[in-house]
Amino acid sequence: MNATSQPGSYGRDLLVRGARSYPPGPAERTLDVRIQDGVIDAVGIDLERGALPVLDAAGLTVIPGLVDVHVHFRDPGLAHKEGWDFGSRGALHGGVTSVVEVQNNPPLSTSLAALQSRIEHVRSLSRVDFGCLGNLLPDSVPELRAMAPFTPAFKCFLGGSTGLGGETDYGVLERLFAAAARAGRMIVAHCEDENLLRAGKKQYPNATANEHHLVRSAEAEIESVRRSIEWVERTGAELHVFHVSTRGACELIGSARARGLPVSGSTGPQYIHLSNEDAPRLGNLMKINPSIKTRDDNRAILEALASGAVDAIGTDHAPHPLEEKVREYAHAPSGMPSVDLLWPLTWELVLRKDLDPHTALASVSWRAAQSLHLPGKGRLLPGYDGDLVLFDPKARRKVEGAKLPSRSKWSAFEGVELGGFPVHVVRRGEIAFTQGDVTADRGGVPLRLERPETRH
Repeated sequence: MNATSQPGSYGRDLLVRGARSYPPGPAERTLDVRIQDGVIDAVGIDLERGALPVLDAAGLTVIPGLVDVHVHFRDPGLAHKEGWDFGSRGALHGGVTSVVEVQNNPPLSTSLAALQSRIEHVRSLSRVDFGCLGNLLPDSVPELRAMAPFTPAFKCFLGGSTGLGGETDYGVLERLFAAAARAGRMIVAHCEDENLLRAGKKQYPNATANEHHLVRSAEAEIESVRRSIEWVERTGAELHVFHVSTRGACELIGSARARGLPVSGSTGPQYIHLSNEDAPRLGNLMKINPSIKTRDDNRAILEALASGAVDAIGTDHAPHPLEEKVREYAHAPSGMPSVDLLWPLTWELVLRKDLDPHTALASVSWRAAQSLHLPGKGRLLPGYDGDLVLFDPKARRKVEGAKLPSRSKWSAFEGVELGGFPVHVVRRGEIAFTQGDVTADRGGVPLRLERPETRH
């Protein structure tokens, strides 16, 4: 049943009754979660209902709503590739109640006016809570201080990718790091060295998808992460490395953290579940940037998640129509959809014993939120937002891309049997998704942000 809300309130009231605690096991217990005005009021056994509506969760396991720290919904500008309507529906399908979105196509968020216009556009369309990243470019430097209170971070493309070119001048990049530090917001970075990327293209002029991991080499990511950490030391900037794909980057991030530097990182499910050995089978469907590397890199990323060197799993959801992906390799855009499968792909890591249940959940909930300084998200605790996912840990089904919410209607995980598909998703007390259907009206709100902190 749908919960009711009061006009102007932050969320709705709801009592979730009798859900299994996480992780499920022989000693599992059942819990009630009480949500008032969109915020968790209590978590316990046999909580008083009062006048609250009740969602019977018998037989289902409860976890916090997921936080995807990296998506591209391409809206405004290229909404025909996804858009916030389809993208936020897909997020709910994957158990995601909060996203952080990167605009990598015009209009870019390089000024306060552009950023605020984008936020209002998203507010009118999104069914999940959201943060909009500002773009870190030379043109945006004069506006960074004004933009800082309205964005979780500034996105910097050190290497070129779909929609944005990379920067070959290391002096320019260091100055961008210094400007972000002065504005008091962290940098989230696409770390590939543009000079090495260009060298890779020259070395493999007739490449196919099978050579994508050589064109966009491991060395390109490792060198970019190494330089970025040096700029953190010199400028006082804070750095989050998106879509970590190599053992070397994991080691560099872990070492920087051990030295007390403000460096964190996230990876994507594709960098764990897939390797370059899948390229002959998937072709351009596996063409993403950074490229998917080796099985040894898969293992290293899992180790880094387990140790805490890498904080989070974010999808880098980047859909394109299938007719574009099947073009000749050189003309096929990079990116794949997966926000609609985030919890099933993460839950699979638990079932395979690749990650322990606590680490797997943390990487898509509280650790993800913490890595980008997003308060109030990712935990089943009083005072946190009433965002919940209820799933049947025993149910499994095969992925069918044509039936997923993404506009792209394809998946690199086509035919793979997964579990963990959400039965119900609750967004700030409102039942936003149930039994495969989106039940919430638009109503996502901007994520709460910590105050900008000038470091240098």
